[in-house]
Amino acid sequence: MTALAAALVLALYTVLVGTVAPRRLARAHWPQRAPRLALAVWYGLAATFTVACSLAAYHLTLTGPHAHGLLALFDSDAPSAAEGPTVLLPVGLGALWPLCAIVAAARRARRERADHLDRLALAGRRDPALDAVLLDHPTPAAYCLARGPVVVSSGALAGLPSGQLNAVLEHERAHLTGRHHLLLTVSSGLARALWRLPLAHGLRQQTATLLELMADDRAARRCSAEDLAAAVCEVATAVPSATALAAGGAGALLRIRRLLRPAPPLRLPVRLAVLVAIALGPTVPYLLTCGPIPR
Repeated sequence: MTALAAALVLALYTVLVGTVAPRRLARAHWPQRAPRLALAVWYGLAATFTVACSLAAYHLTLTGPHAHGLLALFDSDAPSAAEGPTVLLPVGLGALWPLCAIVAAARRARRERADHLDRLALAGRRDPALDAVLLDHPTPAAYCLARGPVVVSSGALAGLPSGQLNAVLEHERAHLTGRHHLLLTVSSGLARALWRLPLAHGLRQQTATLLELMADDRAARRCSAEDLAAAVCEVATAVPSATALAAGGAGALLRIRRLLRPAPPLRLPVRLAVLVAIALGPTVPYLLTCGPIPR
């Protein structure tokens, strides 16, 4: 396989991973049964897409005969690609671009959190009994910021029965315990790095939804699933900002249906197969470049 052929194969692979795979995954029903595993699949797609783009650019810079892929590791006599700034630059940029986008997203999230805390200091008051900040607002709402606090509106406090209010608080504490804001920031950065691809849109949207499902699962182990579903219905329209994780956040209707009619979890062999696919996914672009040395 020549360097140009390898680059074309990798380009086709990036098209499949960046467009076809995320659309099919977004329409699948099994992620509702295993949200944590589905989240890992989305990040695996982003990783293999980044690796494939870097390797495609790398092969376009190569000249002359050289061993591709794994053959270069097992054939000591095979001519290998010349190493130098020109050849290594695409690989370096491919790795640094997503990292820079994630750092930029983290800085934006930190600024937004600081601004939000300033507003809460003026409009809210700490409630020791709830271990939350009480915000005087008639709309039922509950959300949390990165590293806290949990915020509850006076409308939620007045309108939700004690069981539903406790379920909402457990949901928000699940976000904080799981450090879900970090994943939300990473997905936001990766989505910007991937630009307008379906993979970018799906990663951002599905991360928000899957994190809500994960928080629901954790909260449902500590309180009534029926109370949590009813509370989600009450606060479904209240989403304060892009960096806050709200009890009525992404996919409220899906979450209510899932809480009231839970589906059986994925079987262990299926989970193991998906985990193996996630682990091997980033190596696929490298394996695709395996081929004989051109003569």
